[in-house]
Amino acid sequence: MAPAELVQRAKSLLDELARTPRFAGSAEESAARALCRGELERAGFECRELPFDYSEWPGRWGPPIAAAFQALTILAVAHMAVHHGPLSALIVGAGLVIALMLASGDAKRRWTAIFPLERARSSNLEAKRGNPEVWLVAHIDSKSQTVPMLIRIASSVVLAIVTAASFIVILLSLVGVSFVSPVWHALALAAVLGALPSMFCFVRNGSPGAVDNATGVVAVLAAIQSGSAPRDLGVLITSGEELGLAGARAWALARVRATSAQPGIRVLNCDTVDDTGAWRCMYNGPRPKRIAAAAETIAGALGVRLLVGRLIPGILADSMAFNDLGIEAVTLSRGTLSTLARIHTRRDNSTALTGNGAADAGVLLSALAKELG
Repeated sequence: MAPAELVQRAKSLLDELARTPRFAGSAEESAARALCRGELERAGFECRELPFDYSEWPGRWGPPIAAAFQALTILAVAHMAVHHGPLSALIVGAGLVIALMLASGDAKRRWTAIFPLERARSSNLEAKRGNPEVWLVAHIDSKSQTVPMLIRIASSVVLAIVTAASFIVILLSLVGVSFVSPVWHALALAAVLGALPSMFCFVRNGSPGAVDNATGVVAVLAAIQSGSAPRDLGVLITSGEELGLAGARAWALARVRATSAQPGIRVLNCDTVDDTGAWRCMYNGPRPKRIAAAAETIAGALGVRLLVGRLIPGILADSMAFNDLGIEAVTLSRGTLSTLARIHTRRDNSTALTGNGAADAGVLLSALAKELG
């Protein structure tokens, strides 16, 4: 799909960006951001860096604590069901799940900005050409984890399945279906085993972050240099995505406050683009109808199979920060299970990439931006 010259340029940029890890706020991240600024200014964009303060605590400790709480909820439900009956188990379980959902939702939306512990500072790079209604977004920071992404996602899925199964068993018990205590013991054990990978998933700074997310940054840079890109276009290179979407949330909130209303913009986020695998256009919240329709039209015209649907459970992406404020946004991604297995590990380096995926993503982003603009 992408011409050979663009692929070669994409590979060169990938190698440069992924030379070292780029933890949010680090000198290495700042150097990578400076490289992006040079590329954007050569393409006629006006650039400015926007510093922001945030707390690393929710991004570092929120997922392990949430997983532990979810496992404890299943244990409490199992105990109540065995010793006090299904109605008591339902009341306790529903209360704990609602509390977790409310706390988790509040933490994701606000705690990176207001939580007092582990305060840090970083910067977003904003670039504009003309008066843009469409913004291309990619995060430049990287991180590693003690547990690979694939295993952490599996942990989230297992916990969701066990939680759902527990409430199904309760409801069946309430209508007269009897279950022996070993069923609850098995569900409790599954919850603990499922939660362990997430509970021991701690943030580190050991991954070069090639596919996650040097590829997304390179795709945006390739898109803005395309002759088919619209004249009026915005670019946002965020920081702190790996720590609670901190940069995207700070920028989106400032945008909403500045306009005193929902901004009339659409956001195309690009995150994790491997050379192989299925193309996905993902969102959370209500379906972004105009972006989804345009994405399907462009994919059909380019002969690309693109799956439009919700974000995979356990995955966070900058588009969520915009969706949470009512701004239409999607995340373009491509990969396989092998991709997920190397994300957030030392194996996520540019030697595994040819530049084809990032270059092709640039073509898709450019065409989609033009369609929406």
